Amino acid sequence: MTNERKIQIAESFSEKNIEMELDIDLSEKEFELLKKGVFAGSMDEKWNIFILNDFLYLARNWTDNCIYKASFKTERRGIKIDKLKITRNTAHYKGADLKSDSNLFKKLLQGYLNREDLYRDDRIDLPLIKSILEKYNEDSLRKSIGSQSIELNLSIYNSFKKSNSKFMTINGLKELTKNTKKYKPNYQLLSLHISNKENPKKDATTFFFNQEGTELLGQITIVRKASR
Repeated sequence: MTNERKIQIAESFSEKNIEMELDIDLSEKEFELLKKGVFAGSMDEKWNIFILNDFLYLARNWTDNCIYKASFKTERRGIKIDKLKITRNTAHYKGADLKSDSNLFKKLLQGYLNREDLYRDDRIDLPLIKSILEKYNEDSLRKSIGSQSIELNLSIYNSFKKSNSKFMTINGLKELTKNTKKYKPNYQLLSLHISNKENPKKDATTFFFNQEGTELLGQITIVRKASR
């Protein structure tokens, strides 16, 4: 990501926002990772994360809408994220519950930093989800749970397919579209995103379930085409 684009994203953070205090300690290694930036390599990775002018920004990959702006301070034992601003521009973000918003921030940070102590979603213990995870080596796995409407999920993947068909293939989209037709477009799908900790852009897969997590409705894997 160019510095110019980072500046545009940072400057677009809405004046309509809400602020809360946080207490998240980062090691020097973790902070260096954030300084380098974590940028989405596919639509399955929905966020771009970077530091600019002493603030940490989290922006949606497919829109560049900046949702989170965090401040941090340096202490003897490392760096502490102490305050978080969350946009309240409803054109960019529909969230309105502060606890849910802060949990999402912690969950995202935890996933990208390969930590286990910032946030835990109890839905990870649902029997069907546990049975899927048991097929993988969880020690090498990065995993996250989320919820998003059918309409938004399909819109993102179809847009990505249209603009990136020369470089990537989206496996499973047809099946997911078919299996979700029985629900209304605003129905919230439960999702499980898994990837390799060492190489998160390789073989990443997102599983989609009904809200209760009792039925697997489809799975999406984005495969990069071999360069010619």
